[in-house]
Amino acid sequence: MTDDEIRQANLAVLQRYRSLLFAHRFDEWIELWADDGICEFPFAAEGRPKRLEGKAEILAYMTRFPSRFSIEGVDRMEIHQCLDPNTVIAELAIRGRASGTGKPYHQQYVVVAQLRDGKLAHYREYWNPVVSAEALA
Repeated sequence: MTDDEIRQANLAVLQRYRSLLFAHRFDEWIELWADDGICEFPFAAEGRPKRLEGKAEILAYMTRFPSRFSIEGVDRMEIHQCLDPNTVIAELAIRGRASGTGKPYHQQYVVVAQLRDGKLAHYREYWNPVVSAEALA
């Protein structure tokens, strides 16, 4: 495969990631991950996980997300391709509500995703923890 073909295939994986996650189709969503995948949240609040390792840990954490937040839509998504065709950077802004409080949850994210053989191998998601805390309070 050429670098451009790899990039296009990886972009398709990330689009599917988003659509399956928002549809809560977690059994299909987790299959986008490498068995030894790593998911990191470097700005996670104290007491929240900053690193998840392996599909089982990632799935257990993410299936709890809908009980905390309801996502109503993506207002903006920009994809930045990298020199390494297996690395993708995405910026997105979402709108939703905190499930327990009903307060607005309008968050911006920067995601750095590294894929290996068409699967997510390392995923880092950066967001503002203050926005999450205010929505949950």
